[in-house]
Amino acid sequence: MRLILIMLVATIFSSPINSSAAAEDLTGAAKRVLQKLKRESGDTFTIQWNKNTNTPSLLEGHFSKPSKHTPQWIAFEFLDKTKALYGLKNPRRDMQVTEVSRSSDNMIQVRLQRFLYNTPVWKDELVIQINKQGIVRRVMGRVHPNLENKTFNRSMHAAFSKEKAISIALSFAKVDRAQLEEPVVEVYYLPSRAGTPLIYVVNLKSRESDNEYQKVFIHSLTGRVIEQQ
Repeated sequence: MRLILIMLVATIFSSPINSSAAAEDLTGAAKRVLQKLKRESGDTFTIQWNKNTNTPSLLEGHFSKPSKHTPQWIAFEFLDKTKALYGLKNPRRDMQVTEVSRSSDNMIQVRLQRFLYNTPVWKDELVIQINKQGIVRRVMGRVHPNLENKTFNRSMHAAFSKEKAISIALSFAKVDRAQLEEPVVEVYYLPSRAGTPLIYVVNLKSRESDNEYQKVFIHSLTGRVIEQQ
């Protein structure tokens, strides 16, 4: 029975070894979504799997019927039918459109940012590309699934102000504020860390050179610097 399951999964994914191992952790609903996408796309179906998030990093195929609706409407219709695959409870709440543009191969692309409790999730976004017939042809990006469960369905609140976060970042980076442009502070959830902590991202940019730029990630509860980029 286990051999049959592995063989079945291998027909769904383009990378049988990594993807079949990941697929065993998928819910039944997510597996049904994959099977439906493959069935509808036929020979055009392609998938690449993110083994860290256990969600697709790339889908290619024909994932919707022709439509004259807006690109945003088409994108959310796709997410509504694939939410189990990406671990989204409510795509129209959890994903927000940040940009609508045109790709190099002349498809309309809708960029969506993942939000958790009305706060953006660091680097979690999808780009949905739609052809001129209104058909979803390609979906790219990264989404960490089921973040509500990982945070016990409770939002987090910072224990100190953005100004305090700037002070921590300046001290850690050992730079003089007078040598910088005004620091920009953003708030995110960081899904790559255990517990998906709420963090401050402090952007420090030199007044002298555009190349001297760094981001300092600070845990918003403990004040600890998590990383620097």
